Amino acid sequence: MSVAHVVRSRSRHRAFRSIRRQLLHSQRTLLLQATTCGPPSTASELPADVLDLATSERDVGIEDLMKQRAYLKLQQVERALSRIEDASYGMCHLCRIDIPLPRLRAQPDATLCVDCKAECEDRARLRIGA
Repeated sequence: MSVAHVVRSRSRHRAFRSIRRQLLHSQRTLLLQATTCGPPSTASELPADVLDLATSERDVGIEDLMKQRAYLKLQQVERALSRIEDASYGMCHLCRIDIPLPRLRAQPDATLCVDCKAECEDRARLRIGA
């Protein structure tokens, strides 16, 4: 193993510790978002007319959607934390090369390098367009 490889490996390890802290912070935030409920409605807060009812239903729908998204993101964050623990973090799931640190810092739960992600998105666009 070359000296350059050892230095690069240590640098990635230090970066992963920082990213792990970032992921743990995201995990706490997302857990709160996914589990908190809005204030319960009381009889005095019932909508006065059809438009108020529609607005209230829309707000509930948006809140549910936001909770679902927070829950899905929470799952991705927890999988990333597991990959850090089992030492598989930072490797592209498709081409098996190291994902560059700038990508991991920007998207800590990334599982694909930029090239593989772009290729997957291109394939998805072709399927949708077909």
